[in-house]
Amino acid sequence: MFELRFHPAVKKDLKKIEKSVADEIRGSHFVKIKKNPFVAENLLHVFKGLKSYHFKSGNTEYRIIYEVYKDENIILVLLIGNREHLYEKLRRRRRRR
Repeated sequence: MFELRFHPAVKKDLKKIEKSVADEIRGSHFVKIKKNPFVAENLLHVFKGLKSYHFKSGNTEYRIIYEVYKDENIILVLLIGNREHLYEKLRRRRRRR
């Protein structure tokens, strides 16, 4: 099983999400990603090499964006949020790394 690691800003991402959804992410979605990180969509173009795990809660679509380091069995979660403006935030966050 893979180990999850987090970009420092992911903690803020989770605080911005409704508590029940954040709990669902921690209790269910992170577990699924750790077991098989390759179930998510591959992103393209400037985000090539990143994965986007999609799920819906209520009427809101969410994404968990992460990078897989297969040789080290590590998943680096970069961003969590709803779809609106997500890729703009990801572009800014990746520049700061």
